[in-house]
Amino acid sequence: MNKVKQLVVFLILLIFFSCQSQKIDREIEDEFVQKYAPANLNTHGFTLAVDSKVPEVHQLFNDLEANFYFYGDKEEFEKKAAKILELDPDYPSGVLMSGFYVTDPEEYKKMVTKAYNLSKKSTLKSERDIMQAEYSLLVEEDYSKAQKYFQKVVDMYPDSAAAIWSLGMAYYYADELDKALECYKKSTELIQDLPKGYEFMSVIYYQKKQYKKALEYLEIAKKHGAKSENDIYFSEYENIVYYKNGFYDKTMKSIEKAYTYGEHYKNSESLKKTYDVAKSKLDSIQSSN
Repeated sequence: MNKVKQLVVFLILLIFFSCQSQKIDREIEDEFVQKYAPANLNTHGFTLAVDSKVPEVHQLFNDLEANFYFYGDKEEFEKKAAKILELDPDYPSGVLMSGFYVTDPEEYKKMVTKAYNLSKKSTLKSERDIMQAEYSLLVEEDYSKAQKYFQKVVDMYPDSAAAIWSLGMAYYYADELDKALECYKKSTELIQDLPKGYEFMSVIYYQKKQYKKALEYLEIAKKHGAKSENDIYFSEYENIVYYKNGFYDKTMKSIEKAYTYGEHYKNSESLKKTYDVAKSKLDSIQSSN
């Protein structure tokens, strides 16, 4: 019985000191941001700390996050990412985000690795944990490890839609769909008009083969600003959902429009395949009539 009591006391103390540590870490990061960020910083509701002593980088990085989650313009994103690297080339998240539009998987892994190595010298714990999580997720493909590190960031920043959404990605990669869905739902509770949250709620329902539900949340994402012309992956997914719901004509017209967005879209194997199967289905229906 005494051993049981000792164990209970130990666990209580462990939880207490863990909570105190999280509080202290967050206070350190808040003080760092207050010291180096511009007074009129617009976090767009994401709230994660920026580990840079260059004030302009704080706003630029928050703008990049908003661009990603709200389907902003690709050229504007790349311009701001380049500016961050010019101002602070050793800022790990700046290096990571600058590779967002890199299409070669191996090249992207190199950028993730570079960001991870830079993060080892980070002042802020959350920066190190985020980079550890991203490296585990995208390079090591150790999803449980990525979950552990993303969870540490969520514990420090429970008010951050970006942190909880990222944790959702770690669950998604591990095929833990229900846990991923809860994270995406939570991200849209923190920022109610977050299209990237609704998009991935749609993706989860698609993975569950609930295609009508997937379409429902896809349309909500579009209502809140999801744009095919600013994200080829969204375009590819959008048209697969249309196809799975039997909207063959709509699928073809949507893909034809997507082809006008540039060579990257015209060369998409996913769009071509979806177009071909939609056309085949539509031709079959029309011939039978």
